[in-house]
Amino acid sequence: MPVSVDLSNGELQSWWDKGKKAYYTRTGQLKFSCASCHETAMGKHIRADHLSQGQINGFPTYRFQQAAMVSLHSRFRGGIRDTRAEMPAAFSDQLMALELYVTWRGTGLSVETPAVRH
Repeated sequence: MPVSVDLSNGELQSWWDKGKKAYYTRTGQLKFSCASCHETAMGKHIRADHLSQGQINGFPTYRFQQAAMVSLHSRFRGGIRDTRAEMPAAFSDQLMALELYVTWRGTGLSVETPAVRH
């Protein structure tokens, strides 16, 4: 089944708006947003990792780096940590809204979980 998000519910639209804001807001000591890497540097390498488009259709995913299954929120928190930003609480409203937004960005992609990533 392809990824599909129905935003016709007014409440869900407000969460999408919050998630989009979180995705594009520069934060932390490095002043990066999710888009700083996953849009402008997509396909390039950061350290030894290949930067993805930030799609989540493969989560949870097995990551060789951790030698374990990794949740989406764990990966979000890893990106936030890497920008030296203040860490939101696990399953905070910010991360839940971000999850909705990046899920929507993958509209039409097939669900491929669990995936394997470097």
